[in-house]
Amino acid sequence: MAEGTAFRLDTVDIAVESGWQFEHTSRTDEFSKDGVTVTVQYSAEDDINSLTRSGKRSEDEVFGPDSPGKQDRLRIWLTGRASAAAKPGAVARSGAFVRPRTAAEASNPSAIPPHLRPKAGDWTIDEFVDAVQDSGSRAFLLRLLELAAENDQRASEHFDFRLYFGTRPGGAMFVYPFGRRCAPFKFSVNSGQLMIAGGWNVLGKYKGHPGFGPLAAMLGQDERGSAKAVSVAGLDPDEVWKVGEAVSQAVNA
Repeated sequence: MAEGTAFRLDTVDIAVESGWQFEHTSRTDEFSKDGVTVTVQYSAEDDINSLTRSGKRSEDEVFGPDSPGKQDRLRIWLTGRASAAAKPGAVARSGAFVRPRTAAEASNPSAIPPHLRPKAGDWTIDEFVDAVQDSGSRAFLLRLLELAAENDQRASEHFDFRLYFGTRPGGAMFVYPFGRRCAPFKFSVNSGQLMIAGGWNVLGKYKGHPGFGPLAAMLGQDERGSAKAVSVAGLDPDEVWKVGEAVSQAVNA
C-alpha cells in the first residue's frame, strides 16, 4: 500500500506479521485468516469509520462510527493483544499485565504476592474482551484498557503491572492504578455484560475504608456494606478511571 497514515501502514505490517492475508482499496482494508475476515472502512482522513469481524461465530461483530476504541479493537483482532500489550517495553500474558523485569526484579519473584502471580487458566486480555459481547460494555472495556495502558507509561508505586486477570470463567479483572497495592475496583463478565464492583470488601485495613466513598457513591452503594457487582451501562470509563485513581491514592496512603 503506497499511501496511508502511519497507523494504517503500521496496522498492515502487524497484520502481515501475524499471518493475515491483506487486500486494499482506497477506503477499505480487508484482512483474512483461518476463515475469519476483518473489514475496516476508513474516512478520507484515514480514521476508522467502521470495523467488522465475521466468520466462525454466530453473528458479525460491528463497531460503527460512534463506537470508541476501534483502533485498539482492530489491533486486538489482528494480534490477540491489546495495543498496551504491544507497545515497546510491555508484555501481556495470562494473568498479570506487566513490563519485562529488570535483572533485580527477575531475581526476586517473591516481590509479587502469590495470589497475583500468573497461573494456568487465567484470562488473557483478548479472551476477556471477547467474552464481553454487549457492544456498550465492550466499548467501555476497550477505553478502560487504553487508560490502563497510558497509566502503565508512568512510574509504579509498588507493583509493576496495572491489570491482573483471575481464572476463567468467573475470575475478575482487577485494576491497579500506578501499581498501588489495593485495587479500587474489579470487573467481571455476566451473560456478555461487563460488571464493576468496588474493592472495599477485602479483608484487613482496606475493608470499608472511607477512601472508597466516591466510588461507592458512583455505584449507588455504601463502602461500609457489601460490594455488589453492577453493570457498567450508563457509566463513563474516563470518569470511572478518574474516580478509581483518586480512590486508589486515598486507600493506599
